[in-house]
Amino acid sequence: MTRRRWLAVAALSGLLLAAGMQQRYDSTVDYFGERSAFVSLPPGKTLRILSFGYRNLVADMLFIWSIQFYSTYNIRNRFDFIERVYDTITDITPEYKEPYIIGSLIMAHEAQDVPMALRLLDKGSRLNPGEWIFDHDAGFYCYKYLKDYTKAEEYYNRAAANPGAPVFIKRMKAHLVYLRDDPEVATRMWLDIYRSAEDTLTRDSAFNHLYQIKAETDLPLLRERIVEYQRRYRRLPAALSDLARAGLVREVPRDFSGNEYIYDPAVGTVTAQRIFRWKKR
Repeated sequence: MTRRRWLAVAALSGLLLAAGMQQRYDSTVDYFGERSAFVSLPPGKTLRILSFGYRNLVADMLFIWSIQFYSTYNIRNRFDFIERVYDTITDITPEYKEPYIIGSLIMAHEAQDVPMALRLLDKGSRLNPGEWIFDHDAGFYCYKYLKDYTKAEEYYNRAAANPGAPVFIKRMKAHLVYLRDDPEVATRMWLDIYRSAEDTLTRDSAFNHLYQIKAETDLPLLRERIVEYQRRYRRLPAALSDLARAGLVREVPRDFSGNEYIYDPAVGTVTAQRIFRWKKR
Protein backbone atom coordinates (compact mmCIF):
# COMPACT_ATOMS: atom_id res chain seq x y z
CA MET A 1 0.00 0.00 0.00
CA THR A 2 1.40 3.36 -1.00
CA ARG A 3 1.86 6.13 1.52
CA ARG A 4 -0.93 8.18 -0.08
CA ARG A 5 -3.42 5.29 0.15
CA TRP A 6 -2.39 4.60 3.72
CA LEU A 7 -3.04 8.22 4.67
CA ALA A 8 -6.42 8.14 2.90
CA VAL A 9 -7.45 4.96 4.77
CA ALA A 10 -6.26 6.43 8.06
CA ALA A 11 -8.17 9.64 7.45
CA LEU A 12 -11.34 7.73 6.51
CA SER A 13 -11.02 5.50 9.58
CA GLY A 14 -10.59 8.57 11.74
CA LEU A 15 -13.71 10.19 10.28
CA LEU A 16 -15.75 7.00 10.78
CA LEU A 17 -14.54 6.73 14.37
CA ALA A 18 -15.37 10.38 15.05
CA ALA A 19 -18.82 9.95 13.45
CA GLY A 20 -19.48 6.88 15.57
CA MET A 21 -18.45 8.67 18.77
CA GLN A 22 -20.57 11.69 17.88
CA GLN A 23 -23.59 9.48 17.15
CA ARG A 24 -23.18 7.70 20.46
CA TYR A 25 -22.90 11.04 22.30
CA ASP A 26 -25.90 12.48 20.47
CA SER A 27 -28.02 9.51 21.54
CA THR A 28 -27.39 10.35 25.20
CA VAL A 29 -28.01 14.12 24.98
CA ASP A 30 -31.36 15.85 24.51
CA TYR A 31 -30.28 19.00 22.72
CA PHE A 32 -33.80 20.37 22.57
CA GLY A 33 -34.92 19.50 26.07
CA GLU A 34 -35.57 22.28 28.53
CA ARG A 35 -32.51 23.26 30.54
CA SER A 36 -31.10 26.10 32.57
CA ALA A 37 -27.97 28.09 31.88
CA PHE A 38 -25.65 30.36 33.79
CA VAL A 39 -24.11 33.44 32.21
CA SER A 40 -21.34 35.44 33.85
CA LEU A 41 -19.76 38.43 32.12
CA PRO A 42 -17.09 40.84 33.31
CA PRO A 43 -18.13 44.51 33.37
CA GLY A 44 -18.12 46.18 29.98
CA LYS A 45 -15.44 48.66 31.05
CA THR A 46 -13.18 45.74 31.99
CA LEU A 47 -13.74 44.09 28.62
CA ARG A 48 -12.87 47.37 26.89
CA ILE A 49 -9.48 47.29 28.57
CA LEU A 50 -8.96 43.58 27.88
CA SER A 51 -9.84 44.03 24.20
CA PHE A 52 -6.46 45.77 23.64
CA GLY A 53 -7.97 48.22 21.18
CA TYR A 54 -10.28 45.72 19.48
CA ARG A 55 -13.39 46.67 21.43
CA ASN A 56 -15.59 46.71 18.30
CA LEU A 57 -14.60 43.11 17.57
CA VAL A 58 -15.31 42.03 21.15
CA ALA A 59 -18.70 43.77 21.10
CA ASP A 60 -19.52 42.15 17.73
CA MET A 61 -18.67 38.70 19.04
CA LEU A 62 -20.78 39.18 22.16
CA PHE A 63 -23.66 40.57 20.14
CA ILE A 64 -23.65 37.62 17.71
CA TRP A 65 -23.48 35.22 20.65
CA SER A 66 -26.41 37.01 22.33
CA ILE A 67 -28.61 36.56 19.25
CA GLN A 68 -27.78 32.86 19.19
CA PHE A 69 -28.37 32.55 22.94
CA TYR A 70 -31.75 34.28 22.88
CA SER A 71 -32.77 32.19 19.89
CA THR A 72 -32.30 29.03 21.98
CA TYR A 73 -35.84 28.76 23.28
CA ASN A 74 -35.30 25.64 25.38
CA ILE A 75 -33.11 27.59 27.85
CA ARG A 76 -35.81 28.31 30.40
CA ASN A 77 -33.99 31.03 32.34
CA ARG A 78 -32.35 32.87 29.46
CA PHE A 79 -34.11 36.15 30.30
CA ASP A 80 -32.50 36.23 33.76
CA PHE A 81 -29.34 37.62 32.19
CA ILE A 82 -30.62 39.74 29.34
CA GLU A 83 -30.19 43.19 30.89
CA ARG A 84 -26.65 42.40 32.03
CA VAL A 85 -25.75 41.01 28.59
CA TYR A 86 -26.88 44.06 26.61
CA ASP A 87 -25.62 46.52 29.19
CA THR A 88 -22.20 44.90 28.87
CA ILE A 89 -22.21 45.04 25.07
CA THR A 90 -23.28 48.69 25.02
CA ASP A 91 -20.72 49.56 27.70
CA ILE A 92 -17.99 48.20 25.43
CA THR A 93 -19.17 50.23 22.43
CA PRO A 94 -21.83 52.80 23.44
CA GLU A 95 -22.19 53.98 19.82
CA TYR A 96 -23.09 50.49 18.54
CA LYS A 97 -26.79 50.93 17.66
CA GLU A 98 -27.90 47.37 16.90
CA PRO A 99 -27.56 45.95 20.46
CA TYR A 100 -29.91 48.65 21.79
CA ILE A 101 -32.45 47.97 19.05
CA ILE A 102 -32.33 44.15 19.08
CA GLY A 103 -31.89 43.91 22.85
CA SER A 104 -34.92 46.10 23.55
CA LEU A 105 -36.96 44.15 20.99
CA ILE A 106 -36.21 40.86 22.79
CA MET A 107 -36.94 42.48 26.17
CA ALA A 108 -40.28 43.94 25.11
CA HIS A 109 -41.58 41.27 22.76
CA GLU A 110 -40.20 38.00 24.16
CA ALA A 111 -39.35 38.72 27.78
CA GLN A 112 -42.41 41.03 27.98
CA ASP A 113 -40.53 43.46 30.19
CA VAL A 114 -41.16 46.84 28.60
CA PRO A 115 -39.63 48.91 31.47
CA MET A 116 -36.37 47.01 30.94
CA ALA A 117 -36.51 47.73 27.21
CA LEU A 118 -37.09 51.42 27.93
CA ARG A 119 -34.06 51.52 30.24
CA LEU A 120 -31.85 50.15 27.46
CA LEU A 121 -33.26 52.56 24.88
CA ASP A 122 -32.92 55.50 27.27
CA LYS A 123 -29.27 54.55 27.64
CA GLY A 124 -28.86 54.49 23.86
CA SER A 125 -30.51 57.90 23.52
CA ARG A 126 -28.39 59.36 26.32
CA LEU A 127 -25.09 58.05 24.95
CA ASN A 128 -25.89 58.80 21.31
CA PRO A 129 -27.25 62.35 21.14
CA GLY A 130 -28.65 63.16 17.72
CA GLU A 131 -29.96 59.62 17.07
CA TRP A 132 -33.76 59.47 16.76
CA ILE A 133 -34.22 55.70 16.49
CA PHE A 134 -33.95 54.94 20.24
CA ASP A 135 -36.65 57.42 21.26
CA HIS A 136 -38.81 56.25 18.36
CA ASP A 137 -38.62 52.61 19.47
CA ALA A 138 -39.28 53.58 23.10
CA GLY A 139 -42.34 55.54 21.97
CA PHE A 140 -43.59 52.57 19.98
CA TYR A 141 -43.26 50.19 22.96
CA CYS A 142 -45.15 52.64 25.20
CA TYR A 143 -47.87 52.89 22.55
CA LYS A 144 -48.02 49.19 21.61
CA TYR A 145 -47.56 47.40 24.92
CA LEU A 146 -48.24 49.90 27.72
CA LYS A 147 -51.01 51.90 26.00
CA ASP A 148 -49.42 54.90 27.68
CA TYR A 149 -50.09 57.49 24.97
CA THR A 150 -48.79 60.42 26.99
CA LYS A 151 -45.41 58.77 27.59
CA ALA A 152 -45.28 57.59 23.99
CA GLU A 153 -45.87 61.13 22.81
CA GLU A 154 -42.99 62.37 24.98
CA TYR A 155 -40.64 59.89 23.32
CA TYR A 156 -41.86 60.81 19.84
CA ASN A 157 -41.35 64.50 20.66
CA ARG A 158 -37.75 63.75 21.57
CA ALA A 159 -37.26 61.67 18.43
CA ALA A 160 -38.72 64.36 16.18
CA ALA A 161 -36.39 66.97 17.71
CA ASN A 162 -33.34 65.17 16.29
CA PRO A 163 -31.99 66.37 12.93
CA GLY A 164 -32.78 63.90 10.18
CA ALA A 165 -35.78 62.36 11.96
CA PRO A 166 -38.18 60.97 9.30
CA VAL A 167 -41.54 62.60 8.62
CA PHE A 168 -43.58 59.62 9.86
CA ILE A 169 -42.62 60.49 13.45
CA LYS A 170 -44.65 63.67 13.11
CA ARG A 171 -47.60 61.54 12.03
CA MET A 172 -47.18 59.27 15.04
CA LYS A 173 -47.17 62.28 17.37
CA ALA A 174 -50.43 63.52 15.90
CA HIS A 175 -51.98 60.05 16.09
CA LEU A 176 -51.10 59.78 19.77
CA VAL A 177 -52.68 63.16 20.49
CA TYR A 178 -55.81 61.85 18.78
CA LEU A 179 -55.73 58.62 20.82
CA ARG A 180 -55.58 60.49 24.11
CA ASP A 181 -58.79 62.29 23.14
CA ASP A 182 -57.56 65.80 22.43
CA PRO A 183 -59.48 66.46 19.17
CA GLU A 184 -58.79 70.19 18.99
CA VAL A 185 -55.00 69.84 19.17
CA ALA A 186 -55.06 66.70 17.01
CA THR A 187 -57.02 68.56 14.33
CA ARG A 188 -54.49 71.39 14.26
CA MET A 189 -51.60 68.94 13.99
CA TRP A 190 -53.21 66.86 11.25
CA LEU A 191 -54.23 69.96 9.29
CA ASP A 192 -50.61 71.11 9.34
CA ILE A 193 -49.48 67.68 8.12
CA TYR A 194 -52.24 67.60 5.47
CA ARG A 195 -51.39 71.02 4.06
CA SER A 196 -47.64 70.42 3.98
CA ALA A 197 -47.74 66.78 2.77
CA GLU A 198 -45.28 66.01 -0.02
CA ASP A 199 -46.33 62.41 -0.62
CA THR A 200 -49.60 60.51 -1.03
CA LEU A 201 -49.15 58.35 2.07
CA THR A 202 -48.76 61.35 4.36
CA ARG A 203 -51.64 63.24 2.75
CA ASP A 204 -53.99 60.23 2.90
CA SER A 205 -53.09 59.50 6.51
CA ALA A 206 -53.81 63.11 7.47
CA PHE A 207 -57.08 63.10 5.51
CA ASN A 208 -58.29 59.90 7.21
CA HIS A 209 -57.52 61.28 10.66
CA LEU A 210 -59.24 64.58 9.95
CA TYR A 211 -62.26 62.70 8.60
CA GLN A 212 -62.47 60.52 11.72
CA ILE A 213 -61.94 63.35 14.19
CA LYS A 214 -64.69 65.42 12.57
CA ALA A 215 -67.07 62.44 12.53
CA GLU A 216 -66.37 61.72 16.21
CA THR A 217 -67.30 65.32 16.97
CA ASP A 218 -70.33 65.64 14.68
CA LEU A 219 -72.09 62.31 15.17
CA PRO A 220 -72.67 62.48 18.94
CA LEU A 221 -74.08 66.02 18.48
CA LEU A 222 -76.44 64.87 15.72
CA ARG A 223 -77.61 61.86 17.74
CA GLU A 224 -78.29 64.09 20.71
CA ARG A 225 -80.30 66.51 18.57
CA ILE A 226 -82.30 63.65 17.00
CA VAL A 227 -83.30 62.48 20.48
CA GLU A 228 -84.32 66.05 21.39
CA TYR A 229 -86.32 66.37 18.15
CA GLN A 230 -88.18 63.13 18.91
CA ARG A 231 -88.90 64.27 22.47
CA ARG A 232 -90.21 67.60 21.24
CA TYR A 233 -92.30 66.45 18.25
CA ARG A 234 -93.08 62.83 19.22
CA ARG A 235 -91.57 61.59 15.97
CA LEU A 236 -88.20 61.15 14.31
CA PRO A 237 -87.02 63.77 11.83
CA ALA A 238 -87.64 62.81 8.22
CA ALA A 239 -84.21 64.19 7.30
CA LEU A 240 -81.28 65.77 9.10
CA SER A 241 -82.27 69.10 7.59
CA ASP A 242 -85.33 69.00 9.92
CA LEU A 243 -82.94 69.58 12.83
CA ALA A 244 -81.88 72.91 11.33
CA ARG A 245 -85.47 73.92 10.57
CA ALA A 246 -86.40 73.15 14.19
CA GLY A 247 -83.52 75.36 15.38
CA LEU A 248 -81.71 72.44 17.03
CA VAL A 249 -78.57 73.03 14.95
CA ARG A 250 -77.47 76.14 13.11
CA GLU A 251 -76.60 74.02 10.07
CA VAL A 252 -76.32 70.30 9.48
CA PRO A 253 -72.62 69.33 9.63
CA ARG A 254 -71.05 67.35 6.82
CA ASP A 255 -68.09 64.98 6.92
CA PHE A 256 -64.54 66.10 6.07
CA SER A 257 -65.13 65.16 2.43
CA GLY A 258 -68.09 67.54 2.31
CA ASN A 259 -70.67 64.76 2.05
CA GLU A 260 -73.80 64.36 4.16
CA TYR A 261 -73.79 61.84 6.99
CA ILE A 262 -75.94 58.74 6.42
CA TYR A 263 -79.30 59.09 8.17
CA ASP A 264 -81.98 56.37 8.52
CA PRO A 265 -85.32 58.07 9.31
CA ALA A 266 -86.97 54.73 10.15
CA VAL A 267 -84.86 54.20 13.25
CA GLY A 268 -83.16 57.56 13.70
CA THR A 269 -79.57 56.37 13.31
CA VAL A 270 -76.84 58.50 11.79
CA THR A 271 -73.41 57.24 10.70
CA ALA A 272 -70.42 58.28 8.65
CA GLN A 273 -69.65 56.79 5.25
CA ARG A 274 -66.21 55.76 6.44
CA ILE A 275 -65.26 54.34 9.84
CA PHE A 276 -61.73 53.96 11.21
CA ARG A 277 -61.50 51.79 14.31
CA TRP A 278 -58.30 53.16 15.87
CA LYS A 279 -59.71 53.36 19.37
CA LYS A 280 -60.85 50.40 21.42
CA ARG A 281 -63.93 51.27 23.40
